[in-house]
Amino acid sequence: MSEVMTIGEPMVNLIVDSQETYLEARTLPREMAGAEFNVAIGVTRQGHSIRYVTTLGNDWQGDLILDYMNGIGIDTRNIRRVSESATGYQLKVRSSDGEPKVIYFRSGSAASRTTPDIVDDIDFDGIKILHITGIFSALAPNTYDTVTRLVDTAKQHGVTVLFDPNPRPTLWPSEEAMIDATNKLAAKSDVFMPGLEEGRLFSGKTGPRDIAEWYLDMGIGKVIIKLGDVGSVLFERTSDGDLSETVVPSFVVNVVDTVGAGDGFASGVITALLEGLDNERLLERANAVGAIQVTSVSDSEGLPTSEELREFIALTPRKEISL
Repeated sequence: MSEVMTIGEPMVNLIVDSQETYLEARTLPREMAGAEFNVAIGVTRQGHSIRYVTTLGNDWQGDLILDYMNGIGIDTRNIRRVSESATGYQLKVRSSDGEPKVIYFRSGSAASRTTPDIVDDIDFDGIKILHITGIFSALAPNTYDTVTRLVDTAKQHGVTVLFDPNPRPTLWPSEEAMIDATNKLAAKSDVFMPGLEEGRLFSGKTGPRDIAEWYLDMGIGKVIIKLGDVGSVLFERTSDGDLSETVVPSFVVNVVDTVGAGDGFASGVITALLEGLDNERLLERANAVGAIQVTSVSDSEGLPTSEELREFIALTPRKEISL
């Protein structure tokens, strides 16, 4: 029985693990990728259970992903397989500044063919948290409708909905469409987790407090804003209606690859909520997982176990932070 559920597009990740270009590279190690997939791995490594909802092609990529998921204990009972569309994949090359170049091969993918009726087969027994992102929602109108139905159904079963907007403007017909669709999903969520620039884009506000209040006024319970590499802040309303904020710094690390940092952060938030941690310890854990992830070239292989996480938090110096 799984505690967490996510829906997304897992992909095979072919990495040029050097400073070579695609043309120069002679080997392309295979790993796994996808924001929601990274979160699923992070949750599993921290000792919790998670179910993945998606559609994969009947191809070697789909086989590889499914075998990997089953091998590490991700619940795959709600993954469909289809023959008419292929499983997406991506190519990634490292760069010296920690911002890798990524090329996606996902147009018309099996995941993008997912339809709302997939929700009809889901048993929500035991599910406590649903994690969604703006990526899967942006793949096609049918995937947005699927996410919307999944969220609505989950809330009917008392499931907490955590939404990381993770915007991909190139997947939307316009910025206006992306903002409108994102805010409609945000209004349905219990925990909303934008980065600072994302929050500014979607709300039209500038400061973290103004952004948070704009979303809290929608009825969202917690707004967590990621402040880049310096830390994060959590806002919520007190019983008197006042704005409460918790600010926690991140950790000092050597950055190798920034991909997956936000996904690691999300996995820390999810497991902290499951374990009932207070807001300060929740952000501490989320910051730590994100910081650990950027020290690895892989999108998810650097995600820590619970023991590794405890040791990192105990031994790693913190940064300075202020709003």
